[in-house]
Amino acid sequence: SSGMSTSESREKYYIGKMSTKGRILVLRRVRAGDQDLLVRAYGPAGVMDLLVRDGLLNTSAFFGVFEPFNVVEVDLSQRGEVAVPNDVMRVERLSYLCADFDRFRWMCWVARFVLRNVRFYDERLFELFLSYLTVKGRREEVYRIKLKLEYLEASGLRPRFLGAESLKGKVKVKLSDGSVSPEGDLEVKAQVLRVIRRLYETRRVGRVILSPELAKGAEQLLDRFIEYHSR
Repeated sequence: SSGMSTSESREKYYIGKMSTKGRILVLRRVRAGDQDLLVRAYGPAGVMDLLVRDGLLNTSAFFGVFEPFNVVEVDLSQRGEVAVPNDVMRVERLSYLCADFDRFRWMCWVARFVLRNVRFYDERLFELFLSYLTVKGRREEVYRIKLKLEYLEASGLRPRFLGAESLKGKVKVKLSDGSVSPEGDLEVKAQVLRVIRRLYETRRVGRVILSPELAKGAEQLLDRFIEYHSR
């Protein structure tokens, strides 16, 4: 864990930089009155709030720009607890990829994952989330597990059970470092750890087929591990 809360991260960002230019990934947007938008995005301050003035007006230069999943290269200024866009230099409209419900549901899951777990900005994480937003695959559970593993790796939180070998039956895993130990916090089947390791090592994610039970067990373990380190 970075040890810094989202609010602390924002405070540091706003004090250190009154304005900045960079890319943001739009995760969510809601109406803020009749004309404005309140946007949550992943960008230079981690997960950040933006107030988009006149974002709902079709006469505004910002109209249709800050849609969920779009990547926006933007100039931002601080206004209290939120950032305000001054200018947009470029828009990559990933929102157009939501051509069907399955793709929309998947992209929403990726956005929720970022909102729920990510506490700091890193260019590797930014590119990771972009790559998974645009992934095409039928077995969502496999891609969810792989994303969580790549997120942990990029965050410096590689669980030690990825190096465990010759495990049988049920084992206990410590959430602090992911090691297998009799004093572990969470009991799982050794087969679940083998499945996670297999997905960690493979580059051909789309070819992996998991039973619902193993997929559920793998996701539950990784979710608990990520949650522990996101506190």
